[in-house]
Amino acid sequence: MGDYFRLALANKAIGAQSQAVGIRVFKGVSRLVLGFVTKKALTGWLNVPEYMPNFQFYERHRATITTPHPEKILSAVADYDIQQDFIIRTLMSVRQLPQRLRLGESRGSINQFGLGNFTLLEKSTTELCYGLRGQFWRSDFGLEDIPDARAYCAALKPGNAKLLLWYQLQKIANDKYALCTETFIHCSDRATYLKMALYWLAIRAGSGWIRQRTLKAVKRSLEKTG
Repeated sequence: MGDYFRLALANKAIGAQSQAVGIRVFKGVSRLVLGFVTKKALTGWLNVPEYMPNFQFYERHRATITTPHPEKILSAVADYDIQQDFIIRTLMSVRQLPQRLRLGESRGSINQFGLGNFTLLEKSTTELCYGLRGQFWRSDFGLEDIPDARAYCAALKPGNAKLLLWYQLQKIANDKYALCTETFIHCSDRATYLKMALYWLAIRAGSGWIRQRTLKAVKRSLEKTG
């Protein structure tokens, strides 16, 4: 009976520790409304990314992947082509419809938006960081040419915003890993923020769905192959 109570107390302690880690790492997330980050929430944010210490928009999604080959997870993320998913392809087609109408071009003649448009900022065994700069609310996204991490970190021009896409991998048990994707957006000025806010409200649900389907596709492919 003594062993039973010791085991129960140990399990309770582990659960409390895991919960504390979650609160410590993502403190401030519960304060968000529709992904808008207030200055107060940012002040208490303990897991601020190096490449974007200040941001006004945020979303996070997570999947648990069971695999004996964790080294393949982030590679699968980097290699995943979102155009192979019918739902994502349809969402992106709708997003780029204004551009096609404006240019009078067919779907095939416009470059499809995807991870290839991002600049790889950092890659390790536990994380991937991608950056994007431009005017995302425009029909053509208004993207800047970003050759490297230094260019990404340079000061923004008035009227522009930048986005950080951060994938993190964490072991949670034997052959079980948490894959988390976080999106951060920083705007250069008040007018840019207002434009981005309207755009964010319009695309947030679809953007989140794309992130979720990407994580599920990566999870499915790895768990299927073992």
